[in-house]
Amino acid sequence: MRNSAEKPTVLIVDDERNFTESLKLAIEDDYVVSDAGSLKQAREILRENIPDAILLDVRLPDGEGIEVLQELKETDRMPIVIVMTAHATVESAIRALKEGSVDYFTKPLDISKLKRELGVYLENRTLQKRVSDLDRAIKKIVPPFVTAGRGPMREIVERVPMVAPLTIPILLQGDTGTGKEKLAQWIHQLSGISGELVTLSCATMPKDIFESELFGYVKGAFSGAAASKEGFIEKAEGGTLFLDEIGELSDETQAKLLRVLESGAYFKLGDPRERKARFRLITATNRDLNDSGKRFRQDLYYRINGVVFELPPLQDRKDDIPLLALAFLKEANFAYSKDVKDISDRAMDILQRYDWPGNIRELKWCIHRAVATAGKKILETADLTIGSPARRKGTELNEAELPDTLDAAIAEIEKRYIKKALSEASGNRTEAAGILGISVRQLHYKLKQYSL
Repeated sequence: MRNSAEKPTVLIVDDERNFTESLKLAIEDDYVVSDAGSLKQAREILRENIPDAILLDVRLPDGEGIEVLQELKETDRMPIVIVMTAHATVESAIRALKEGSVDYFTKPLDISKLKRELGVYLENRTLQKRVSDLDRAIKKIVPPFVTAGRGPMREIVERVPMVAPLTIPILLQGDTGTGKEKLAQWIHQLSGISGELVTLSCATMPKDIFESELFGYVKGAFSGAAASKEGFIEKAEGGTLFLDEIGELSDETQAKLLRVLESGAYFKLGDPRERKARFRLITATNRDLNDSGKRFRQDLYYRINGVVFELPPLQDRKDDIPLLALAFLKEANFAYSKDVKDISDRAMDILQRYDWPGNIRELKWCIHRAVATAGKKILETADLTIGSPARRKGTELNEAELPDTLDAAIAEIEKRYIKKALSEASGNRTEAAGILGISVRQLHYKLKQYSL
């Protein structure tokens, strides 16, 4: 028998004492039961505390039990209500259900059936509450770039909670700045994995020390190894290992990583003892790993792409920009102890018209800069610094050159940026895309759009 503090509470509202006592006797092992013989008594009990369930007679000495249903609908917490009556009519049944009753039993009733149905209803209510609590918890930890997802991001928002608890590897693809690391953090938070999320950038870590950082090493493994060091794989034990920009791994390291994923075994540098690895793998890349010309091992590619999420560039989800900008506004207010309330309509319009080659990261720091230097409560167009100084140099338009419309002005500035980048890269489109902070695909699109 469960502790009484853990039992659901049930209120029986019926004026037939023998029936009430029989019903109490049948259910009191599983529930904390109280009773009332009239509307007045029921109201007194309900003023003190609303139970998990009410077994309610329709006809009472001082009125109809339906009145209790109507009054409960006005409260914040509606209990499970099952109506009971010896005077059943179709009209009374429909009325009870419309007012919020979940079921309708006629007397003389089958107490064992009532008890069984009551248990089912209470169990379903408990499950619904858990789902609701989990949904609220998820919304609290979802990063802003996901909560803003409505168009291209909607599928990702819906799929992540389904795959996060699984152990299958996840590959995140998307241009630089689209939020791949934030998405990895969200997946880990939803996974239920007790271990840590360990992040290693394959692009920024020097290649000559990458393997020692990934696998760790023992004292004396190489010159300068004065003490043993824990590797990132070991740090991720029981948790999640996030390898950012995995496409930058050397051929040799790719082969060793594949062995870890296939066998679960690895060696620390300088240590002949085989170790076992147990972690969830999330990888990210800003390029097509399936392109044979990129020298990425196909067997490793097929091992890491269990579930693939393609993060769209910000220019493909411009409807999300207002929500993202306001989320970053709130974040910046906290970071810099500011109290900027809003972004003006004109400034927001400019934010939505710009193509954001640096994606979400560029938008975030645009808002942060504006908030950090703002001296008023509303951000205006003058507060916005869009694009880096290096990109803006030599691309400014003087007042005489300004086109008549905002769209035309933005297009003219974009053309100047692109021409300048191509000149600096001696016509190499891949290098020019890197200078602009956009993908080669985006650059090709712009060249075609502007007939450059």
